[in-house]
Amino acid sequence: MPHSGAYGLILALHVLAAMLVIGPLVFGGLFLPALAFVGLRALPVLKPAPLLLRIAGAASLGVVGLGAALVHRGPFGSVRGYSDGWITSSIALWAIATLITVTILAGGVATAVAEIEQTGMTARHRLPWLALAGVVSTACWIGIVFLMVIKPGM
Repeated sequence: MPHSGAYGLILALHVLAAMLVIGPLVFGGLFLPALAFVGLRALPVLKPAPLLLRIAGAASLGVVGLGAALVHRGPFGSVRGYSDGWITSSIALWAIATLITVTILAGGVATAVAEIEQTGMTARHRLPWLALAGVVSTACWIGIVFLMVIKPGM
């Protein structure tokens, strides 16, 4: 049965926004630590990355807003609430992933860029924290996708 009307439109916008906004956050979490290891050759990608991560992190609030508009009126007439465990878990994972991305990951990449520019070498001592932040934030985003699709407890 298809999703129609306003619900279908908001759902489509929510999924599209998630792909366009969350996709770059996952990409950044997975690949920016490796690029920091590359050093000078990676600076054209690394320099704008902190700003882009912060913008995408802020834009992810729009994805959450669209999702919030879907909560009370579920598909096919079902009723949901914020007390549903998969919804509250998704919101908590979003908050964790966004916080890690805009603080630890974006800040770490900015510091790595400054270090690479000053020394001309890779920012090796930043890599463990960048990699950990990237893995944790990516795991949160993946967890959200699984919760949104599987909806445990429903």
